[in-house]
Amino acid sequence: MPLYLIRHAPRANLIFSNVIAALLANSILFNIPLYFQAVLLTSATSSGLRLIIPTIASSFTGTLVGFAVTWTGRLKWPVMSGTIFLLIGTIGLSTLRRDLPSPIYLLILLPSSIGQGFQFPGTFMAILAASAQTEQAVVTSTLMLWRSLGMVLGVASSSLVVQNALLHYLNVFVQGDEREDVIRRVRASVEEVLKLEPHYREQVVKSYEAALRLTFICCTFFALLSVLLVLPIKLPRLGVRKHRSR
Repeated sequence: MPLYLIRHAPRANLIFSNVIAALLANSILFNIPLYFQAVLLTSATSSGLRLIIPTIASSFTGTLVGFAVTWTGRLKWPVMSGTIFLLIGTIGLSTLRRDLPSPIYLLILLPSSIGQGFQFPGTFMAILAASAQTEQAVVTSTLMLWRSLGMVLGVASSSLVVQNALLHYLNVFVQGDEREDVIRRVRASVEEVLKLEPHYREQVVKSYEAALRLTFICCTFFALLSVLLVLPIKLPRLGVRKHRSR
């Protein structure tokens, strides 16, 4: 991988913002079903079905981006829009509560999904337009490599935050004679939450809610960083190729 691709704007900014987008996408995809199961106490099937409409929204947005870029000839706005929608989405997720109306939990997933639909195809088109034709194969493979890294980091890092935060909050909130057994059971399987006595269940749900909120707050920080990476870059108009990028 040529190191100059990750050292100079605008391609370095596009690559790293894309890494963050992949990290956020997988963090949300990995943890929002856990929120539905452990905090809202829904089934695994119901939790998965809640992701269908956001997934469709992401695909639909990605399709529209191609037509819109062709019409406007401008390449920065999809990437910028993607980072802003991801920031709005992560802020929304970090404010989730148990007492919200059911449709809100669906609507609050849409901004981050729309952000992915803007940013992934937008970044791909932008980085190709910012590269000479002889570099496009290398640039494409580099972008895919770093995006894959972001996907792995999204699951690994968010899992690390959730598990450590959950242990902390369980030790803080869970009280009673069976405290140690309850903590052991709910850390082993989220399905154990529904089997607990109401007294312990409320304490465990509160612990999961706090741990997942902290995770989404961390996602908000990365989403803001992505906005700051994309904000200063300048990109050519569609059809105007940059012949020298180094």
